Amino acid sequence: MCGISGYIGKYNKSDIKAGAQSIAHRGPDAFGMFTEGDVTLAHHRLSILDLSDRANQPFHFEYLSLVYNGELYNFPDVRKKLELLGYTFTTSSDTEVLIKAFHQWGPDAINRFIGMFAFAMFDRRDQSIYLFRDRIGIKPLYYTLESGLAFGSELRTLIPILKDKTPDHASVYEYFRLGYISRDRSIFKNVKKLLPGHYLHYKDGKADIKTYWSLDNILREPIPILSDKDWKRDLHDTMTYAFGKRMISDVPVGVFLSGGIDSSLLTSILQKNYGGIHTFTIGFDDPRYNEANIARDVATHLGTEHTEFILNMEDAYDTLQSFYEIYDEPFSDSSGIPSTIVSKLAAKAGIKVVLSGDGGDEMFAGYDRYPNTMNLYNRFRKIPTPIRKSISSTASYTYKNRLLRKVYSGNTEHKTAALAELLSAGDLAHFYSAYVSNQSNLELSSMLKHSSLGCNNVDLISQDMEGLMYYELLHYLPDDLLVKMDRATMYNSIEGREPFLDHMIVELSVKIPMRVKYRDGQSKWILRQILGEYIPEKYFNRPKKGFSIPIFQWFSQYMDTLFEHYLERKRLEQVGLFNTEEILHEYKKYKWNKEHNKEYNIEKMWRILSFMMWWDRWNEKL
Repeated sequence: MCGISGYIGKYNKSDIKAGAQSIAHRGPDAFGMFTEGDVTLAHHRLSILDLSDRANQPFHFEYLSLVYNGELYNFPDVRKKLELLGYTFTTSSDTEVLIKAFHQWGPDAINRFIGMFAFAMFDRRDQSIYLFRDRIGIKPLYYTLESGLAFGSELRTLIPILKDKTPDHASVYEYFRLGYISRDRSIFKNVKKLLPGHYLHYKDGKADIKTYWSLDNILREPIPILSDKDWKRDLHDTMTYAFGKRMISDVPVGVFLSGGIDSSLLTSILQKNYGGIHTFTIGFDDPRYNEANIARDVATHLGTEHTEFILNMEDAYDTLQSFYEIYDEPFSDSSGIPSTIVSKLAAKAGIKVVLSGDGGDEMFAGYDRYPNTMNLYNRFRKIPTPIRKSISSTASYTYKNRLLRKVYSGNTEHKTAALAELLSAGDLAHFYSAYVSNQSNLELSSMLKHSSLGCNNVDLISQDMEGLMYYELLHYLPDDLLVKMDRATMYNSIEGREPFLDHMIVELSVKIPMRVKYRDGQSKWILRQILGEYIPEKYFNRPKKGFSIPIFQWFSQYMDTLFEHYLERKRLEQVGLFNTEEILHEYKKYKWNKEHNKEYNIEKMWRILSFMMWWDRWNEKL
C-alpha cells in the first residue's frame, strides 16, 4: 500500500517534487523517484509485503518501470505460473510479480489478479504508459491531460502542476446534492478520476481509455437456478476464500469491528480459520449512535483481542479541524471523522493492515432506503399523473416565488422543493435521485450561480430494488465509502483492505436472487443465515444504526463560531460559485432554529461549511 504519482511532459521540476511529496503520509517507509527524459515516476512506500529495500519502487525490469499502490492477494499463484515460463524472482513481493506478469502478457495480465490496485507501467520502448485501476475502485487514481499526462493517488499531487484550476460546476452541484463527487469527475474541470475496471494507455500525446472489467458483462451471463441452501453454501465458500486471501501480510493485521452484520461476519470467519484476530471499535458517548457494547459482546464471544475507544465531542472536533488535511476535495461524509480516529487507534496499537466490512449493504440490500424508496415511489405512482403534476407545479411555484421565505421552522422551504421534485419524477431513477439528495434541484438552482441539472442523472439497470443497489455499488460505494476509508487509513499510514469487495464476491452477489438477499422485510437475509452459524442471533437481529456521528449535538456549541468565520459575506463572494444572499438566508434560518431549540437541516449547513473549509484550506494552492 503506497502513494504514487507521475508526470509525463514539460513540467517544472519543483512542481513535480511538490506534487510527489504531498502524499508522503501514504508511504512513510521509503521514497523513490525515477526520471527519464520527460517522464518522472514517484513512489512513497508503506511496507506490507517483503519489507526489504529490494522491493522498493519505482521497480524496473528490462524495458518496464512500475509504480504501484495496492495489494495483489493471489500473487503467489501467478508467480508459480511465471516461474514455469522461465521467470526468476529476487524478491517475495507482489510488485515484482506484477511487472513480470505485464512483461509476459501485457495489459491482459490484469485479468489474472485478485486485489485492489492503482498502478502505472512505463514502457520505454515506445515511451508509452499504462494506468490501471482496480475493478471496484478501492484504490484511487486521479489524472490530467492538461499539459501532457500527470497522475497521482490523490488530487493534491496534481495541484502544483495544474494551470487551470477552474472548479467543475457539475461537480460542485453534485457535491451539494449528494455530499461527494462521483464517477470520473473531480472538483476541477481539467482533472479526472480513472474509472474502476478501466485502464488508460497514453502514447504520443494521446490517451485511450478501455474497460477491462464490468458488472454489466456479468449480468448478461446465465444465472443458475439454485436453492437457498446452495446459494448460502456458494457465498460462504467464496467469502471464506476471499477473506483468507486478505490475511496475506508480513506485518500485523487487524479488523474494524462495528458490531454490524458485515464486520461481525468478517471477524467470525477469520477468527475461526486463523485465530488471534485483533479487533478495533469506535463507540460514542451518545447512546443513539453507540454500538460499542454490541461489538464488545461479539469480540468476547469470538475470543478476539479487542480494543475499544469511546469517541467524544473533543476528539471529534480535533479531527474536524484537520478534515481537509485528510481530504483534498469537497467531501461531506462526517463518518470520515470516526473512521480517521479508529485508524489512528489501530496505528498506535502497531497495526499496519486493517480489514473492514464495506460493500455488504450495497450488495445484500442492507440500507433501509432501498425498501423505503420503493414503498414511497409506489405510493406516489398511485396518484393520478395529472394530480401529481399539478401538486408538483404548485409546490415549485410556491418555492420559486418565495412565498415561504419567512417561514423558518420545520424546514418548510426544503420540504416544499423536495416534494415538487419527487412528484415530478417520471421514473424510479429520477425519484431515487431526488429521494437520496440532501438538496433539491430547485434549492441548488437558487444557491449556486451555475446550474448543472444534468450532472445527477441516474441510470438504473432495472426499476426495482436491485437497480438501486447496483447503482450505489457503482457510485456511492467507490466515490463516498471507499474514498472515506482510503483517506482515513492512509492519512494514518495504515493499509485498509475491503474483503467483501473481492470481485468474485461482487460477481456472485449480482447473480443471487433478491429473495435471498431481502426477505419478509429483513435485509441481508443470506448474510444473517451464514452469521448465525458463528454467533447468537441476539447480536445481529436488531435495528441498523450506521456509522455516523451526532454532528449537530456535538458541534452545536462550536457551530456559531465556525459559521461566523466561514460564512462571512466577503469569503462567500470570493469563492465566486454562490448566490451569496441565498447562503446567508440559509444561515439566518439556521440561527433562528437554533435559538428556538429546533434542528434545522444540519446536513445542508454541514455541506456548506465543509465546502468553505475545503476552499479555505486549498485556496492558497488554487
